[in-house]
Amino acid sequence: MKKNKGFTLVELLVVIAVIALLMAILLPALSKARIQAKRITCLSGLKQLVTAWMAYADNSDGKLVNGGQPPSNTNPSVTEPYWRTSFNTTDDPGYDWSWKVFFDYSGTLTYEQRVEKLKKGALFRYCNNVKAYRCPEAESDMHRTYIIPESMNASMHPGYHPEGQIIKRTGQLKKSAERVVFFEEKRISPDAFMYPYVNDPYWDSDKPNIMHGNGANFGFADGHADYHAWECSSTIELSKCDPCGALSEYKDACPENYDGKWVHNAIWGETR
Repeated sequence: MKKNKGFTLVELLVVIAVIALLMAILLPALSKARIQAKRITCLSGLKQLVTAWMAYADNSDGKLVNGGQPPSNTNPSVTEPYWRTSFNTTDDPGYDWSWKVFFDYSGTLTYEQRVEKLKKGALFRYCNNVKAYRCPEAESDMHRTYIIPESMNASMHPGYHPEGQIIKRTGQLKKSAERVVFFEEKRISPDAFMYPYVNDPYWDSDKPNIMHGNGANFGFADGHADYHAWECSSTIELSKCDPCGALSEYKDACPENYDGKWVHNAIWGETR
């Protein structure tokens, strides 16, 4: 009698179970690897932007590029050309608010138009890699994910903070390895990243962002880029909410306010 050389049902089920087990083990590892790869790519882009930011200052007698954008950067004390431009329409010279900032600005420019206007910014001659301006975690049609804080020659609200806290030249920088030049955002804020110069730090018009795990990447004034994980559950909750409550409420859930103090120090150079 001829012997059947095929798999039995039990053997087939065992093979399937082994494959399923291997997938359950490998998929989380592969997912972590993808996340890590995107984080590294993002850090590389930030490093390129910070290097461009430093190169601009080196070639401008130490003056910092304008970190805001026209026309609402109306503080006359903010000098130098804007680091990136593109206005809300094809005719205007300024903003690139046109994608996922405020709903009334959505959809005015195509991705290609926004990129073309990005190229008119003062930093593009020092960093002409379009991909460096956006994190790979961003949605595919978002052309930019980084923003400069008000302290780095980007203040648009005179009186919102002491005038002496606005850095206009590299010679004013202290502890540059702790001072952030580029923040990461999923929905780009208009102008610059705002965080009040106050005794009790709190989130104001701009909120923390989560792009990689429970944290985000940052570009620093000494030229390095690094990842920072948020410590407070309230910060993580605020980063994920949409819509959110009053931003100032989110400090109360974290009595020590570690994240607020870290951001305050990163922007203003001290923890008050």
